[in-house]
Amino acid sequence: AQALVGNLQFDPETVTSYEFGAKYGTGPFTLSAAAFRQEFSNFQLNTFNGTVFLVQNVNGCTTSLNGGDRDLSATTGRCASGDTSYGVLSQGVELEASLVPMRDLRVNLGGTYQSTQYRENVVGNSSGAPLDPALRVLPGKQLSNAPKIVVTSSVAWTPRLGDSGLSALFYIDSRLSDNYNTGSDLFPQKGQDSFALFNARVGLRGREERWAIEFWGQNIFNKNYAQVAFNSPFQAGTTSAPYVDPRYPGGRQLFSQFLAEPRTYGVTLRGKF
Repeated sequence: AQALVGNLQFDPETVTSYEFGAKYGTGPFTLSAAAFRQEFSNFQLNTFNGTVFLVQNVNGCTTSLNGGDRDLSATTGRCASGDTSYGVLSQGVELEASLVPMRDLRVNLGGTYQSTQYRENVVGNSSGAPLDPALRVLPGKQLSNAPKIVVTSSVAWTPRLGDSGLSALFYIDSRLSDNYNTGSDLFPQKGQDSFALFNARVGLRGREERWAIEFWGQNIFNKNYAQVAFNSPFQAGTTSAPYVDPRYPGGRQLFSQFLAEPRTYGVTLRGKF
């Protein structure tokens, strides 16, 4: 067992990052924009294959591996050490806008487009060792839990209630996520369709916000979605013909999911002394 300890250790991951942004504001309106690029070398990836956790550093190869990183062999797909490069490239743009059209009312809107992908030719470490065949779907694909498009919004209204010193709170926010894969091996059976989440909050606040009572709800429309899908332990089944389909790697492997939180609601009391 001691001889296998090295298989559970990552090499250091490094990131080369570039970012450029600008911000504009006039009266009640502000707008900010940013563009970014990140190059990950020795990208650290931990994957459960149904039996053990695979600890793998992912790098790219600047020369073609001729599909050796996409087959079931553990020996093909080797890259000369001098030809290795970063294994993951993340680049995109972010926009954020805020508007205060009237007293006590604020509207926020944000959007991100992000392409976060493995290189077309990938290897297992900086020395160019072949990628583990369990990760054969990775080359050229979007990373797990990395939707390309995310849009967020929120509206907050805090009107004063006459001359009483009290104020009300009405708040709602949303998050729209593009489809993505929840499994670090990117098996298509672990995909999550696009979805939207909504949260809301209403409340009453005292003078100078010395106290407040708020009724809130999370995921108020009770949207079901997966946080992560994974290979069910020791349920690999048959992976040989006729159970091999390149569109659905894993053969007769069974899969499980951890679902995200359902609709939840509650009451929050706040006080200042």
